[in-house]
Amino acid sequence: MEKITIKDVARLAGVSVATVSYIINGIHEDRYTPETKRKVLQIVNLYNFRPSRLAQSFALQKSGNVILLTGKHSSTLQKAESYDFLRLLGKTFEGLGYNLNLRTHLENTRIDTADAIICEGMEEEKFRRLAKENFVPLLSVDGKINDQLFFQVYQDFAYALGEGDSVFGKGNYTFVLVDLYNDLLKEEIRTLCNDVLFLDGDDLSVIPDGNILTVNESLQKINILKNRKLHVVPFNTQDRMAAITDCFKKAVERAQGAKHTVLVR
Repeated sequence: MEKITIKDVARLAGVSVATVSYIINGIHEDRYTPETKRKVLQIVNLYNFRPSRLAQSFALQKSGNVILLTGKHSSTLQKAESYDFLRLLGKTFEGLGYNLNLRTHLENTRIDTADAIICEGMEEEKFRRLAKENFVPLLSVDGKINDQLFFQVYQDFAYALGEGDSVFGKGNYTFVLVDLYNDLLKEEIRTLCNDVLFLDGDDLSVIPDGNILTVNESLQKINILKNRKLHVVPFNTQDRMAAITDCFKKAVERAQGAKHTVLVR
């Protein structure tokens, strides 16, 4: 693995090499805005740049804790999908020797007691606010973030739609999804499929007649849909857990050159 240099840190942060040197060594701190200092120190930490005691101390701090930050789900379907995800993720991280701590909100957005934060379905703006306050790695699951500094894992919706085309014929179905909080990901899905419905509540009468494609297994358990032609391309799978843990390990180890956006089939 190629070692990151101070020039790389400067390039990623969009500042000069001198600025990076001053900030990590605490020189002329009054010259730089808090935003600039946060950005430089965040990159120093995430990429394990270790020319100073500061960066070395970041790398050595291990708590064995991982925080899963999830939204307050408003519908029964959202709660059901989240429960399945939490069950699988909790079992996976237990096998890795980590304590998975669930939070629905953070009273203090600065976290010093975890090795990483996994954000489930978080909006990009909220994710960026959280990233500004923390030096531990952040992972986005089921949320699209326009920043290759962070790992993000979500469903390969183009693949799922290809499955729908094979089963029902192209355009001969409605793509029905339990609502996502991340608008960027929802926009991406809409560019892939014209007939998509996001369920933001428990009223299933909004689902039109005809064939249904979904990634949400909870829809199979709904009585009024049992006589409908419904095809599920499940997303709560072991492949998904493997992708999340792989990204987690790379983030915690500050792996360089790794692919940061992973689509799961």
